[in-house]
Amino acid sequence: MELIKNFKSKIGNHGNKSFTLIEILVVVGVLSLIAAILIVYVRSGSQQIILFREQAQIISILARAKYLAISTFGRTGVPCGYGVHFEQPRTFIIFKDIAEDCQASDQKYSGSEEAYESFQIDGTLTFENLTLSDILFIPPDPSVIITPEQDDATIILKTVGAESSASIKINNAGQISI
Repeated sequence: MELIKNFKSKIGNHGNKSFTLIEILVVVGVLSLIAAILIVYVRSGSQQIILFREQAQIISILARAKYLAISTFGRTGVPCGYGVHFEQPRTFIIFKDIAEDCQASDQKYSGSEEAYESFQIDGTLTFENLTLSDILFIPPDPSVIITPEQDDATIILKTVGAESSASIKINNAGQISI
């Protein structure tokens, strides 16, 4: 009989299964913390994707200017070369070096009449400490002129909050690297 009473009392205590208010608040708090952490990581991940996409675009534009310069070799009435001009904070332009005599050319971007195509990097990025303004490719090799004159230059892209950065290096032989 005693055994049955103990059994019934145990069943009676476990028959009312529910969560207390404190347990529910703890679960909601933990889930909120996990959600906040995920939001931060997703945001920083998307900024990294934007950063690397824009880095790839600049490399592609530099390679395109180089190709345009090489493809004009031996033709008459073509520009002296093609290049890329960089302006703070987000603009870069493919330009054609136009001069009557290529030997007397200034070998840099001289204004909108030389602009071939203009680009903007994403608004969440900016150029950081540009050490150059122009890179010009002159056929047939192509010869590479970096303005101001230097052996190699680095283009640094940074997120506006300066949390992440990516760089592109180009030397006076025309080699582009990251």
